[in-house]
Amino acid sequence: MLFNSLQFVFLFLPAALAGYYLLIATGRQRWIFLFLVMASLLFYAVWNPPYVLLLLASMGGNYIFGSWLDRRREAGRGNARVMGLGVCFNLAILFYYKYANFFIDNLNGVAGTDFVLDRILLPLAISFYTLQQIAFLIDVARGEVRPTGVWRYATFVIFFPQLIAGPIVHYKEMMPQFFGRRLGRFATANFTVGLAIFALGMFKKTVLADSAAGFATPIYDAAAAGDPIGLLAAWRAAACYTLQLYFDFSGYSDMALGLARMFGVKLPPNFHSPLRAASIIEYWRRWHMTLQQFIVAYMHQPLVVPLTRFGAERGYGKWQMFALTTAMPTILLFVVIGFWHGANWTFVVFGLMHGIYLTVNEFWRTYRRKRRKKIKPGPRDMVVYHLLTLVCVAAANVVFRADSVAAAAAIWTGMVQLGDLLMLPSILPASFGELLTEPLTFILVAAALIAFFPNTQQIMNRYEPILGWAKWRGVALPKIALQWRPTPLWACYTGLVLFLAVAFVSRGETEFIYFNF
Repeated sequence: MLFNSLQFVFLFLPAALAGYYLLIATGRQRWIFLFLVMASLLFYAVWNPPYVLLLLASMGGNYIFGSWLDRRREAGRGNARVMGLGVCFNLAILFYYKYANFFIDNLNGVAGTDFVLDRILLPLAISFYTLQQIAFLIDVARGEVRPTGVWRYATFVIFFPQLIAGPIVHYKEMMPQFFGRRLGRFATANFTVGLAIFALGMFKKTVLADSAAGFATPIYDAAAAGDPIGLLAAWRAAACYTLQLYFDFSGYSDMALGLARMFGVKLPPNFHSPLRAASIIEYWRRWHMTLQQFIVAYMHQPLVVPLTRFGAERGYGKWQMFALTTAMPTILLFVVIGFWHGANWTFVVFGLMHGIYLTVNEFWRTYRRKRRKKIKPGPRDMVVYHLLTLVCVAAANVVFRADSVAAAAAIWTGMVQLGDLLMLPSILPASFGELLTEPLTFILVAAALIAFFPNTQQIMNRYEPILGWAKWRGVALPKIALQWRPTPLWACYTGLVLFLAVAFVSRGETEFIYFNF
């Protein structure tokens, strides 16, 4: 079921909220976990009922592994083998359903074999609930959390606001919010704040992201068909898809935050104005934030520590250590991140590009570190850094969207067809009014919204919209300050935004991009 569907907005969500608060009001708090699990399973089953069994098997297996790890830790026994089995259990499920067809197809193409495997339908949200449960097992093995009951664990995994596309949450930050005397209190305030956040997110999705898709998709389809792509069309495709991806993911993140807040639960941030960043490092710090935190905590650090020890034992110099402990792990892990997004070589190339970007960015920061007192970047430097970051992100997004590397290459070729600049005088219309075509007008308006206006967290600043908001309150401050308040005027604004978001659903429902991962 999609968040931007009428059946979700007008049927499922009101029923789920009514049932949740009715249980709390009647003193049946112990039933809320069962209720949320059943509601979330229904939400998931609307997409493909048989795959509910896979979701239940994954949850059951991980709960067994978590309980096993907890008992062994309490007994003072080693957890390495059980931990390894648990991770392999999750990766085996992910590999089969997400990558088996990819590897069979490539094996047949390279080795000339003729292995046959029926097309496997990718289970919705499998990448997200797999990573979330791997993090749970690691946290249990480290003694940071303990399993506290199967229904509570199931609620943690499949709580529907964050089930489909994140954020990737941790047991220790989610489950305490379902306990204590505050449960159910401030229901009206939480619902009002949550509804405002949800409305902003749905507006981003249906009005902005879907509009951008209408401008970008025809060009990507032409590239996939082998048609040549000119300079203006190529940059339009790159810019519009970047905006589509931005508002799609930003909109989903807001809708998830708003839905959870209606239930009195705060989710961690997953998106914080990344296109205002002036470096690729800062961009990734604020894009898909919970995925980045997972990679750093559970993959990057365990990989870098032994590499650092290895290099130190052999007396490697500064740049040798940089190559060993920064460049190699960064590129490797971002190839993994790219491949995590989908079983296609386009995602591998996407990850490789960003791994190289980050390595170059880190090299530049390391090189300038000793000279920073002498040469500080001025306003012009920051503008250049920002534009360079945008160009790099847009170029990588081309292959993220394209059906194949060849189709991406066609658009990249168009983006550097500088010879087309000589033809611009004959292509451009005579008047400025004619120049502002619908795609260009959309790009300019969307860019202004991103560059100058506050993001959703900043609009809802007064109401602690996310977990750990104090850390992000002063980051990427907008040029234009707007803060939501529970006033009649803001109620009208919120109602108008929600009305437009729902009205634009009639253009045709589209999946959130990250639903595919």
